[in-house]
Parts: sequence; C-alpha cells; structure tokens
Amino acid sequence: MRLIVARFALLAPLAASLSLVACVKYQSLDGVENTWREIPADRIQVGTTTQTDILDWLGPPSQIIAIGEQRVFYYLSQKQSGQAKVLIVWNDAEDQTRYDRAVFFFDPEGVLTEYSIRDEASAGK
Repeated sequence: MRLIVARFALLAPLAASLSLVACVKYQSLDGVENTWREIPADRIQVGTTTQTDILDWLGPPSQIIAIGEQRVFYYLSQKQSGQAKVLIVWNDAEDQTRYDRAVFFFDPEGVLTEYSIRDEASAGK
C-alpha cells in the first residue's frame, strides 16, 4: 500500500501539470471583404471609372483619405491565424498575418486617376 501511495505522490504533480496544458487555434478577419480580385482587370479604367463605380463594385472602403483635392479609397483585408500551446510556466505561439490591399485615387470630379491592387502572389507577405 505504501508503494502505491508513493507512486501516486510522484505522478500526481505530473498529472496535474498536464491537465493545465491547453492548445488553442484562432483566426480573425479584419478590414473589408477582399472582392477587388473578382473585378475583371479591363473593367477598371483610368480616366473613365468613377468613385461611384468603385463603391458599387466594392462597397465602402476601409478608409477615405483626402490629399489636397484628390480622394483616395483605401481597401484593406487582414487575415490572422495561429495556434498556441499554453502551460503555466511556458507558452509557445505561432502567428501568421496576411495583408491584402487596393488603393484608388480620384480627381476632384470623382474620376479615377490611378490605382494599385497588390499582386496576389505577394498578398500574404
């Protein structure tokens, strides 16, 4: 009986510490939905596309910026995911964040003057 109690006394702290370990996976999406990649490239035309067109196609931007008389529509999508191991005395986490963005510049009349859509191949870097 003493041998069983002694073994239990040795294993109890180990069992208790293992019961305090947690593994966590998480994911979040911030910004706006990335729909700018669905617009055919030939549909966005400098000199003819308007603010109204972009708003109709993409919805409200993440930010509207005024630079002098120009307006800039800034669309940002950010996806974060990761996993973590949590222990009372030690924690380990791996995190990955992907940014994707599109920026549209308009003249005072609301006509597109230039734009930039991040290359899809580099969107996660």
